Amino acid sequence: NTKTTFSQLGSQLNRVTGYEEIEALKRGERINVARQASRQAKAAYEEAVVQRSNSQREVNDLLQRKSTWVDNDVVRFTNLVRQDHLYEQEESRAKAAVNETEDAVEREFSQLMRKILARYHEEQVWSDKIRSASTYGSLAALGLNMLVFILAILVVEPWKRRRLAQTFERKIEELSSENDKRLDASMQAISQQIARQGALLETLKGEVTSNA
Repeated sequence: NTKTTFSQLGSQLNRVTGYEEIEALKRGERINVARQASRQAKAAYEEAVVQRSNSQREVNDLLQRKSTWVDNDVVRFTNLVRQDHLYEQEESRAKAAVNETEDAVEREFSQLMRKILARYHEEQVWSDKIRSASTYGSLAALGLNMLVFILAILVVEPWKRRRLAQTFERKIEELSSENDKRLDASMQAISQQIARQGALLETLKGEVTSNA
């Protein structure tokens, strides 16, 4: 189904863009018909030329022995003269047909060349348009990249530095807080130890006084 759909789309595209007519001309359908007609006209002309040539040869033969003619020779000469006139007309018509069919072949070939050249010109125009669009697109992409680069330098990098500085300050604050807590814990432990030692000294002092 997909293959059939693409084939139909290709046919419609060829019809819209003019390729279908060019392909028909390339296949030589009309040119072949014109050439076939030209070949037939040439064959008919050659046959007419041979026919008239034979008639004229026979007329010349009769004229060469004119002094010995008999009644049948007179009748034959009269018929040959009449036929030669008909053959001459037929030869003229055949030659005109040859010229006409050759002109038809030339017209068909010229039409094919005009179609191909017109299509080639259209393709060149579209190619230039696509090339121009591609150039503008490349310039636009280059401009966009430069804009992104400038924004990265002016906006993203300062923002990253601020985030990094904030993160660093937060880490320092966290470390300071942890150190303060540890210091407070150490001071409390030392105070408790001093208090225990003071109590111990007071106890020993009381015992010494009692013994005295």
